[in-house]
Amino acid sequence: MHTYSINSGERKSIIFYLAVISSTLALLLKNYIRMPEWVPIPSAFAIYGILYKLFDLHIWKWKLLNRMGVIFTPDMSGDWEMTTYSSVTDYLIPYSGNLKISQTWNKISLYLDGEKFIGTSTMASFDMRTKKSFSLKWEYLSQKKPEFSDQDYMHYGMTRILKEEGSESISGDYYTDRSRHSYGKVTLIKKA
Repeated sequence: MHTYSINSGERKSIIFYLAVISSTLALLLKNYIRMPEWVPIPSAFAIYGILYKLFDLHIWKWKLLNRMGVIFTPDMSGDWEMTTYSSVTDYLIPYSGNLKISQTWNKISLYLDGEKFIGTSTMASFDMRTKKSFSLKWEYLSQKKPEFSDQDYMHYGMTRILKEEGSESISGDYYTDRSRHSYGKVTLIKKA
């Protein structure tokens, strides 16, 4: 997994909130909760580390935080059916694959298992337009599966998808580096 960027201010505010909560919990534990002497009271830094890890893995996905406007980061985790149409075939032949997205609040990994190739993300970013409309862009390294690797073995490329508010479909486009000189259309459908 690698980090990703997002154009919302939530990362600054969440870090502040977690620091305030961890300091408050440390003071409460120290001054108001009786614990045996052999049990060490965790420091504010230790509590912050635990809270941050819990938030990064789980808490950011809570729907309530999204409805309250605290979290804007879309949760794209899961398996997606990705269909592409390439300029190389004049957009006539669909290519399908399984796009596995693993995501935490700070990191993401996009892994495409296609018919003839695999693709792995190297960087990504969310561009939030509204609370429910965004684009996700990622750079990938595509490698052909051994049985299809003639001379053209791997290349870099970029994919951009757009999720509009009120729409269930997610679509976009992609392009590859100079070694392939191709571009095309992309559609994503979430698997159940």
